[in-house]
Amino acid sequence: MKLRTENRTRQVPHTIDGVTHDVPEHYAVALPVLPRDWDRVALRAAASLVLALTLISVIWSTYSIGVLLGRGIGFAAAVVFDLAWMVNILLEWLSRFDPAKRGFSKRLGWALLAATMGAILWHGLSLGSPALGVVGAAVSLFAKTLWFGVMRFIDRDLSEADAAWVQQEMSRANAALAVADVRRQVARAEDRAAAELVAAEQIRTRFSNSPHRVFASPANTAAEQPNIVSEQDGNEEPKRPTNAPLNSANTREHSETPPSIAHLAREQLHSGVSNPVAVANILQVRTDANPDSVGATVRRERSKAAGYL
Repeated sequence: MKLRTENRTRQVPHTIDGVTHDVPEHYAVALPVLPRDWDRVALRAAASLVLALTLISVIWSTYSIGVLLGRGIGFAAAVVFDLAWMVNILLEWLSRFDPAKRGFSKRLGWALLAATMGAILWHGLSLGSPALGVVGAAVSLFAKTLWFGVMRFIDRDLSEADAAWVQQEMSRANAALAVADVRRQVARAEDRAAAELVAAEQIRTRFSNSPHRVFASPANTAAEQPNIVSEQDGNEEPKRPTNAPLNSANTREHSETPPSIAHLAREQLHSGVSNPVAVANILQVRTDANPDSVGATVRRERSKAAGYL
């Protein structure tokens, strides 16, 4: 058995004048050398040779198909033939533990190879040289068939019981991934819903705390204030109330600057009343206002609100 020497370092106590410290100490260890894995060496050599042949095949098929497609952009389209086949080889290697997926990749690989060979043969025949077409197609056949041989060696055949066990393990892992993905989507949806609720609550709070709000709710306007007119049928002009003022919370002293008609109109429209009721309520606050002017302002503010929404 072959041995190799490996130098290592360890910490050992070292004392001088009664003081001890850990200091590094170098030492050598003899380790057995694993025998060379000739199977792996042979597989790497075979894969390298097949890769070289595949590159030659790709160059040949790309040129033949590109010329057949009119050169120029045709060469880019010709690359698709061999790239599709290479991707399928990778998929076959990834599915080496799943017989069903591996079988599909094998069939697809033969179909892609047949398409490439047919295009190369067509190119040779179009040039009036059947030999060129047959030999060029044979180059792709030999190179890519060798890949099928390499993949056959790499394939890991499983018994029916082992394949079923592996399938169940893969199913369990896929289920865990699916649950994680669903929970991530649910978390995103919940976060978005919470954000929308917070935004809606902020908008409602900002509206409720408006400093010039006249009425708290349109539902109890006529009940709590008998001199405020209720909804009127049809397009009848509102009558100006003359008796009692608004409640004390909204009564302004004569010394204060009265709110503008436009602001009162917006407040009334926010409370959900119709135009006639809004005009009547505004006239009760602004007794000096012209009813026609108030009506025009209310209509204008409603048009602005409708356009904004």
